[in-house]
Amino acid sequence: MTDFHNNPRIGIIVLGCDKNTADAEHFAGVLEQRLPENTEIRSLEAPNETTTDLDAVVIFTCAFIGDAKEESIAAILAWTALRQEQGVPRRIYVAGCLSQRYRKELEVEMPEVDGLFGIHELAALAELLCGKRKRRLPITTCRYPVRKRLNEKPYAFLKIADGCGRGCTFCIIPAIKGRRSVSLPKEKILADATALIASGVRELNLVAQDITEYGKDCYSEYRLANLLADLCALQGDFWIRCLYCYPTGITDATLEQLAGQPKVVPYLDIPLQHVSPAMLRAMGRPEKTTYVADLLDKVRSKVPGIVVRTTMMVGFPGETDADHHAMLDFIQAQSFPWLGAFVYSPEEDTPAASLKNRVPKRIAQQRFDTIMQTQAAITEQFNQMRIGTMDQVLIEGYDADMGIWKGRSRAEAPEVDGMMLIEHDGPLTPGQFIQARITRAEVYDVYGRVVRDSQ
Repeated sequence: MTDFHNNPRIGIIVLGCDKNTADAEHFAGVLEQRLPENTEIRSLEAPNETTTDLDAVVIFTCAFIGDAKEESIAAILAWTALRQEQGVPRRIYVAGCLSQRYRKELEVEMPEVDGLFGIHELAALAELLCGKRKRRLPITTCRYPVRKRLNEKPYAFLKIADGCGRGCTFCIIPAIKGRRSVSLPKEKILADATALIASGVRELNLVAQDITEYGKDCYSEYRLANLLADLCALQGDFWIRCLYCYPTGITDATLEQLAGQPKVVPYLDIPLQHVSPAMLRAMGRPEKTTYVADLLDKVRSKVPGIVVRTTMMVGFPGETDADHHAMLDFIQAQSFPWLGAFVYSPEEDTPAASLKNRVPKRIAQQRFDTIMQTQAAITEQFNQMRIGTMDQVLIEGYDADMGIWKGRSRAEAPEVDGMMLIEHDGPLTPGQFIQARITRAEVYDVYGRVVRDSQ
């Protein structure tokens, strides 16, 4: 980047999943470590009046399903249009899953992009951006480069592995990320967590394609439960939350950590996708509904008060009305406090893409709407039952328009579940833990008042 200003200004745009957020922050940390001290690295979304002085933007993209690809392409087009109109940013680089999956197509369709970098090519992109500039610090002074936060939120996503060896027939992720789960060294994870806590993070959300696979590829005995124990031993007042757990990978040792470690919140995200044996078989998933029901009973028995979130897919090829109603019955019987759903999106180069008996889009959308309406009633009932109870809340910030503080309890994961809306006359601080009594509830959010500062 020898043609850039002496004090480079670089924008980073993060789209898609929270693994992208973690990757982008590690990438930003490398840039901050190697570029001059007066380098400005910004987190951006869409082009606006503050983006007219950028030397470069790096867009971290997603290619999981159709909607994610469309969002990524729209973002690239918005930034290339800005440069065509105003001459900035001077360079546009596209990184992540979309580049990994569609490099040749993007090279043809978007020649205005200055560089495409796959998921394993971020070091090359950093080298390009840094060029021959004198480093602020020798790269060897830090075994694990310091992560640069791209926001001031009191929570962060701690990636512990990448890739997936599961055989879900609808999923393109193994073809993009790798067909086995590759664990990050425990030393790197603990160093990352320590730095995040020191920076003010009060909630570590463990993420991977499947966190239950952690350690199996590189350690003889060290597994997710051991990692949780080591994370809990770190100094500081913080929560740990477990996201993305494949159902068959949940062990008794992991449940013991959830039940016995105060820092590990009683919450699990267990994407199930479906419950019909025929659908699960076609999806390449564990196909015994009784096994899943028994697992959920076991989880709730071993971890009293645990909140379980799941995800369901509707409209998979061959899904019948009976399959759909089996899903509805299961959702109502299990009463998941939180549930997300999405309509099946055929992805080329996946086994499911060649399946016949496609569900018409209109019917798939109707099924999606029915699932979400059913779930809304279940979530509302869950929240209504919380009225009058006390809970610890992590304050995230103040909403001036609403005149209210926003936060979350142990029962809500960031960015996907509801919020705790705290009515309080005095000052609070993002990253502060408080005790609140829940006073009223809406479908997804609950309201409360501060009882005391728990710090």
